Amino acid sequence: MKVYLVGGAVRDSLLGLPFHEKDWVVVGATKEELIDKGYKKIGKDFPVFLHPKTKEEYALARKERKTGAGHKAFSFKFDKDVSLEEDLERRDITINAIAQDEEGNFIDPFNGQKDIKDKIIRKVSSAFKEDPLRVLRVARFAAKLKGLGFKIEEGTKSEIKDIVNSGELKTLSKERVWMETHKALETDNPETYFNVINECGALNQICPLTTIDTNYLARAGKQEKDTAFRWACLVSPSPLVEEINNSFNAPKEFKEISVICNQIIAFKKLDSINAENILELADKTDIYRKEERFLKAEQASTFCVGNSKTELNWGSLVQCINDIKASTDLKEGKLIAQKLKEDRLEAIQLYLSKS
Repeated sequence: MKVYLVGGAVRDSLLGLPFHEKDWVVVGATKEELIDKGYKKIGKDFPVFLHPKTKEEYALARKERKTGAGHKAFSFKFDKDVSLEEDLERRDITINAIAQDEEGNFIDPFNGQKDIKDKIIRKVSSAFKEDPLRVLRVARFAAKLKGLGFKIEEGTKSEIKDIVNSGELKTLSKERVWMETHKALETDNPETYFNVINECGALNQICPLTTIDTNYLARAGKQEKDTAFRWACLVSPSPLVEEINNSFNAPKEFKEISVICNQIIAFKKLDSINAENILELADKTDIYRKEERFLKAEQASTFCVGNSKTELNWGSLVQCINDIKASTDLKEGKLIAQKLKEDRLEAIQLYLSKS
């Protein structure tokens, strides 16, 4: 039985990048042997085990064969005869197909170290095109490594387009699409991810857009790390913001901030601003219960359209609106609501007159 460090930990250590998880592959062992040594089996589709002390993941070396359409349509072979090279050959790109043994020696049958030196993102083998998820993974690695000067190799670009043209990208679950998308939003150059899926035609197979403007995201990404903020800068300028959110399976917070940002963008494009349309925006965006999200969305909107013709200090304006409370003198609900609206309008008018 031999154990090798594989995947992201090896890649990132060679790149001089920090990493937080270690994945290991075990060659020449069986499930029973690992269980006897105290490892805990957690893998459903294939045997993955937790180390009894470190709790790091150990997987038996495996071979795979495509059995149908989609990311999950594979059969796997696990036995003592599966070699390390056979395990590495099934991986997506060469820089992810490097292993390191317990003495620190690198096993690199697909020249991943050379591609690291040459700053190339390259498929490992012809099996690359069997898994549609690899379109999004390559796009994500292009975003992660852009700052280091990495580019996608032309043959790999061609295979990505082949996957898109096959239609198999549509078999990916929305959960998996969002998982890759969110990881890309965490990188220093998130716009690269969307540029890649835009250029290869994958975007239109995920959401109802044939193209998307990533310039606002690129600007925001240089200043803001918050991923919901970044997402809003990407999708809020589109009139299809809600459809895009649903297509990518964006979480509730991301959806709310991007929709609020979309409404603020529309507000900022008005020819004139008065107390009535400010109150209308407050009602639409539910400033009263979602003040923090409104202010985050408003800040995101500045990357998309800049400031409105009338400069507003939204922090103090929102506070001004929310300081108005419902009257305790009235009993009927409609009268209370009407009085609250009148008081809020008066407060906004007073605020505008002093600004």
